[in-house]
Amino acid sequence: MRGQKKSGPLHEVARWFGGSAVAMLMVASVAVLLITAASGLFDYLGDRFMNGAGERITSRIRSDVFGYVERLPMAFHDRQTIGELTSRVVSDTSRIESSLLDLFTDLIPAVLTLVGTAVVLLSVSWELGLIGLCVAPLVYVTALHFARLTRRNARRKRAAVGNLTGFVTESLQGIRTVHAFGNQHMQDARFSTTNDKVLSLGLRSVDLSARFSPVLQSVGAVGTAAVLFVGGYGALHGWWAVGILVVVTSYLKNMLSPMKTLAKLAPSFTQGAASAERIADILDQPTEHLGTVDTLPARVAGQIELRQVGLDYGRGPVLNNLNLRIRPGERIALLGDNGAGKSTTLSLIGGLYGPTHGQVLLDGHSVPEVPEHWLHQQVAMVLQDTFLFSGTLADNLRYGRPDATDEEVARVAEAALVSEFSNRLEDGLNTTISAGGIGLSGGQRQRVGIARALLVDSPVVLLDEPTAGLDVTAEELVVQALTRLVEGRTVIMTTHQPALTRLATRTVYLRRGGVLEEMPARPVVPTPVEAVIIAPATSE
Repeated sequence: MRGQKKSGPLHEVARWFGGSAVAMLMVASVAVLLITAASGLFDYLGDRFMNGAGERITSRIRSDVFGYVERLPMAFHDRQTIGELTSRVVSDTSRIESSLLDLFTDLIPAVLTLVGTAVVLLSVSWELGLIGLCVAPLVYVTALHFARLTRRNARRKRAAVGNLTGFVTESLQGIRTVHAFGNQHMQDARFSTTNDKVLSLGLRSVDLSARFSPVLQSVGAVGTAAVLFVGGYGALHGWWAVGILVVVTSYLKNMLSPMKTLAKLAPSFTQGAASAERIADILDQPTEHLGTVDTLPARVAGQIELRQVGLDYGRGPVLNNLNLRIRPGERIALLGDNGAGKSTTLSLIGGLYGPTHGQVLLDGHSVPEVPEHWLHQQVAMVLQDTFLFSGTLADNLRYGRPDATDEEVARVAEAALVSEFSNRLEDGLNTTISAGGIGLSGGQRQRVGIARALLVDSPVVLLDEPTAGLDVTAEELVVQALTRLVEGRTVIMTTHQPALTRLATRTVYLRRGGVLEEMPARPVVPTPVEAVIIAPATSE
């Protein structure tokens, strides 16, 4: 009205620009822009810092889980599929990430809104506020019931997804066999069975999520209805003003929005909790090679001793009371029938498995108790099928010793006859190869494995059928490379090839013996073995 004194912050600012009506409109317009910009800035900063915190936490969890999985003993990996572990490291950590993002962006604001609204509600009218909030225990019980159902279903779904991932990984690893036998239809049927189970559990999760929100809203409406009835009755009798009733019911209505948000977040949190449980299962697994208080030498002499060693993979004993002493510099050819435990013996010496009973000693130090890093500096292994990682040939040669110089890499490549085929490649040792060394022959991959062992320069070398499956020419090249590798080292090799046994100074035969009378073996279970010294090998 004219003649009425104008006051307020907008009028005060408008006076700086002349105090006219146009100035007032301009100030109001700029204020809207500034408030919107400030709101956007705070939203940006909130999302940036809160979501960034969730991303960093998830990244750390993923790194820790992967590192821990790598360090778990082989006995654990034998019980797990690659796909299942991949699902836990990648998919389950992603599910935790989603839950953390929901926590920072939705849960905290919703909880703060509920608490703030409840405080205001009680300050306006504690009587009506208590009536409206009396349904809180019922809301809690309802939410807890659905959370239990959702978590149980989410745990089953994550396990089913892990099985599906494992099956896909297995099928792609064996794709050559699938094509060779034309069994795509059989793999399709097995995939459909596992996939249908994932679908069924997913639909169950959708059903629980769809039911949760309306049930929670219905429970919350009980409080609103109670306030409306009691408040209306009180207003009719003059206990409180109608305006108080309108304000209280309005605040109760405002509480429904954060309650809906919490209802939608419940499935995400229960799935995240199920994924966290699956990751916790991994982190609860005990590790080996915890270290010893003994002073360890920089380089061992190479004396190996197995005392009353036995090993059971869980399917029956593979080794039982094995006694074997190997002097420094000896080259042992370990012979025996398939399933006698030759590769198992090498795995025990190399620290891949710990003995069920007995002792495995390296220069008097218990192999399961020494630090793993130190052990792999003393013992190098050339496996039956050398695995090559994606990267260059030089990277694969350096796998056992990443700090090796280019000159050292070139020297061992020459000694192991890797240069014999790498020189024919366009980029030589810098040629990039795919995982598994696809494109290289078995003999070429074995020579890379031998070069790795040469570069590590360990005093003890373990050779597990290094020439198995190779043709005569490839075997000759591998044997030439091995001849240089075994010089001046303690060597234990499992082989049936005469060309390799000629390198040995002693032959040890593992056979099934008298222990069979003490523990009859089942047809599918490896039987106990013992070590029998045959005779010194004759050199040619």
